[in-house]
Amino acid sequence: METVNGKKIVLTASATEMSDFLNNPFIAFSGGFGKGPIPLAYVRKTLYPHRPQRADGQASYAPYGLRKVESILLEGGFSPNDIAVAYPEDLDKFIGPQTKVVGISSMDPTGMGYVSKTYSSIVGGGESMNRIEFRKLVMHPAIKKYRPKIIVGGYGSWQLERQQVSENYGVDCVLMGGRPRPIVELFNKAINDEPLPRLVKADESFDNWDYNQEMPTTQNVAIHGAVEISKGCGRNCQFCTPTMQHKIDVPMETIMAEVALSVAQGSDHITLITEDMFLYGAKDARFVPNREAVVKLFKTVADYPGVKSIQAAHMSLAPVWNDPQMIKELAEILIEKSWYSFGKKPIITAETGIETGSPRLMKKYMAGKMLPFQPEQWQDVVTNAFGILNDNDWYPLATLIIGLPDEKEEDMLQTLELMDKLKEYNAFYVPLFFVPLENCVLMKQKGAEMDSLSKARWDFFIKCWEYNIKIWKPTFLENRLPNPMLYNTFDKFIIPYFGKILGAYYGLTRGASGEQFKHAVYQLSMPMPDNGRRVKGKVKTKI
Repeated sequence: METVNGKKIVLTASATEMSDFLNNPFIAFSGGFGKGPIPLAYVRKTLYPHRPQRADGQASYAPYGLRKVESILLEGGFSPNDIAVAYPEDLDKFIGPQTKVVGISSMDPTGMGYVSKTYSSIVGGGESMNRIEFRKLVMHPAIKKYRPKIIVGGYGSWQLERQQVSENYGVDCVLMGGRPRPIVELFNKAINDEPLPRLVKADESFDNWDYNQEMPTTQNVAIHGAVEISKGCGRNCQFCTPTMQHKIDVPMETIMAEVALSVAQGSDHITLITEDMFLYGAKDARFVPNREAVVKLFKTVADYPGVKSIQAAHMSLAPVWNDPQMIKELAEILIEKSWYSFGKKPIITAETGIETGSPRLMKKYMAGKMLPFQPEQWQDVVTNAFGILNDNDWYPLATLIIGLPDEKEEDMLQTLELMDKLKEYNAFYVPLFFVPLENCVLMKQKGAEMDSLSKARWDFFIKCWEYNIKIWKPTFLENRLPNPMLYNTFDKFIIPYFGKILGAYYGLTRGASGEQFKHAVYQLSMPMPDNGRRVKGKVKTKI
């Protein structure tokens, strides 16, 4: 273990992004919430602790993007002896007088991501934990003492430029994109003490390079056993960056090589990184899925010795309605490799985007999202897809966007109408403020703000969380409070009591929206009339 001289290159990420959040990918979204009055040391220990270090003191797990950079540098001629991947709390063991550069990967360094922007402003509690931890990372005493060059990359690196905080944070270079050659050239400059450009764009458009030829496989396991199966999407949703790239499928042999590596290094969970799991192998210009390729992929991963559970990152809804048989065949594979449960029942899940119930906004900003169907069919696409998914024990996590540019009151009313149609299904709904991400078509537009929410938008936000609490609260409490008396005490007395206190606080501190927010908290903290679950007219038993 290096304790004096340091490694030439140290790769790391903030404390939130170097954690597996107790092996729960979806809980990782909570990094976008404000910390509030809870001591940081306690949050680190109970919410986002780190896995034990390897024998050499390096991080045993790291974000997938950071593992790719590690592989790019190793393939680019750097020696393994020159590179360390370290947890933030261990930087003083690897940064020393010989350290030339610290490479930092970040998804959300300043709290401008969708979840951070929405829930740090609504729930309160001050800055998001992502922002707090990133700032603590770049201000680490070892970095300040030895002053290596700092390069920040990852999907959120654009935030530093947008917020104009690079200089204040001591960041020498912001790296956007993941093309290997510019990354190797940049780190060579840092190693040779050459001046670094303030901004480097490592083109990811795929028009000028072959992703599968140039991108190396990972050489060490990523958090949650992450393995990429495809990159880009091609549906051209204007609020999103990955959808603007045409889709690239990673070859099966590359996927399985990374699966084998992950299992060999201790991960029996595999997360398949993709913008749309149902489009693997699809060649159709109207996004009709290739059932055979998708099923073969998931079966091959599921059959690999040592893989106990599989989680796909994202899915779209149109392929579900287009090919229900594909969902049935995948369910037969994935239910045996379930990562999550609903009560004691194993379920399958993935993140998907509903975004809006307005055909007008669908046609204007995401006309490719519902292909091979038409924008006017969007509500039918969503409701039919949810029915097919629930029939096969899929419970989606669905995002919806508040405040898209030119969103009118009638658009929001149509989204409320869609939510009413979905009330009989099991899902988890995440309403989010519109954020103009870098390199998306709408990047120059104004983002949504809490103070500008109309009554219809507040009603929509509350309705989403009413559904979530109705569906998930009993399971959440039963898993933690098996004693019926304790369960009822928390459900009927303790939670409503704290809801009243919290609601009163929000009412006094949230200005014009305070009264609406107060009543929303009151409403959401009240006990539900029963614990039954209704799915398309059928009552599910207690879970």
